[in-house]
Amino acid sequence: MSTEINQVNSVLEQMGGGASTGLHAPHAVWSEMGESEHFVQFYEADAFLLESLGDFTAAAVGAGEAAIVVATREHREALEARLREKGLDVTAAVECGQLVLLDGAETLSKFMVGEAPDAELFAERIGEVIARAAEGRPRVRIYGEMVALLWAEGNYDAAISLEELWNALQAKHSFALFCAYPMHGFAGEGPGRGLTDVCTTHSRVIPAESYSALDGPRERLREITLLQQKARSLEAEIAERKRAEERLRAALQNEQTARAEAEQATRLKDEFLATVSHELRTPLSAILGWSDLLRTSKFDQAAVDRALETIERNARAQARIIEDLLDVSRIVTGRLRLDCRPVDPGLLIMTAIDSVRPAAEARCIRVNADLGHGAGPLLCDPERLQQVLWNLLSNATKFTPVGGSVTVGLRREQSHLLISVSDTGQGVSAEFLPFIFDRFRQADGSTTRRHGGLGLGLSIVRHIVEMHGGTVRAESPGIGQGTTFTIELPA
Repeated sequence: MSTEINQVNSVLEQMGGGASTGLHAPHAVWSEMGESEHFVQFYEADAFLLESLGDFTAAAVGAGEAAIVVATREHREALEARLREKGLDVTAAVECGQLVLLDGAETLSKFMVGEAPDAELFAERIGEVIARAAEGRPRVRIYGEMVALLWAEGNYDAAISLEELWNALQAKHSFALFCAYPMHGFAGEGPGRGLTDVCTTHSRVIPAESYSALDGPRERLREITLLQQKARSLEAEIAERKRAEERLRAALQNEQTARAEAEQATRLKDEFLATVSHELRTPLSAILGWSDLLRTSKFDQAAVDRALETIERNARAQARIIEDLLDVSRIVTGRLRLDCRPVDPGLLIMTAIDSVRPAAEARCIRVNADLGHGAGPLLCDPERLQQVLWNLLSNATKFTPVGGSVTVGLRREQSHLLISVSDTGQGVSAEFLPFIFDRFRQADGSTTRRHGGLGLGLSIVRHIVEMHGGTVRAESPGIGQGTTFTIELPA
């Protein structure tokens, strides 16, 4: 919008420029115009335009010059009436070719190709009219309304091109050209930008009647000053409005983002509740089923032992689910506490490996330990760090196919200990990897998924590691290419 303000200021400068402000008056002495003058008249009412056009045409006819008027039917008829009022014989002037009256739209159609004027057709058709009117006459004056017709249609580029074609035609033919635009045609952002272009293509700019009607240079200079002040105020108002629009746009974007996040959180919680129900019901069904069978049926000792083992395994699984839920509650409420003391990290790793080895061996998964020397003691809560390692190892064995391998590494880098858990399992997609530690998030959140779990384990892992002052990250080349979790803790 500041560009449009600059355009207004440019026009104001043209209005006030020049040694003689009389050059900008509507009732200029047309005989004093340059041989190849090309000027533009802006107007607010048709009466002002027709008064200027009547003087322009009457001066030409009265001096024995040729006058060509390309205008709408209404403007041609009004012009003829004004010329007759001035005592001119319009019929005789037209019959002898001194006054040429052409329809603007019809003339325009003779050289327009699509939405743009054709330079060769324009030079041929208009050049022929000028040459014929100039025969035996000292000068040719032209009023052209075709540019205003194009501007009114919104074809601004074509209007500017036509102005430039008029300028180019003056290199081949000598004529003075009068163009006119209604001021209301420059309202709005699109037309407003073209005001400077219109002014630039003319050798003289005559402002509309609200300025030109002022008497004397002092009144005009005062009006220019007032217009400049209004332009500055408008520029400041537009700038503030743009800033308000930016603030409103940012607030709308924030609201949309917050709504999307809330909808996503609601969806994840709904999925989580469905998962919790499923995960709790599955071991509970096994416990209740075997308990009922033990009460109502007679089994040998081997069957009883198998039933008790199944009940115990499912009870432990359910206890782990409940413990995860309690841990999440403690994290959310800030009641999760650490009991830190120096421990051997290698011993913690081996203990965690021993806890998952039976499940790994049952599926022929090799669990390897690569424990670097000189790692030194680690100040941590051993039970909580054991929970972290068990979660990572349990996930690794769960998502690694039969015959795969899991490797746990430990090494020291300057003032940090790095513990890594790598597997040859199904891997993680690049799309899901950024969300792998988010609460309630699972790559497959349906209750029919192949592997169980609540999607809380890794979020608990991250929180416990961060409580120890460390970080945890996940890396995976892609689906089917395994995953590596790396814990970095201060030594």
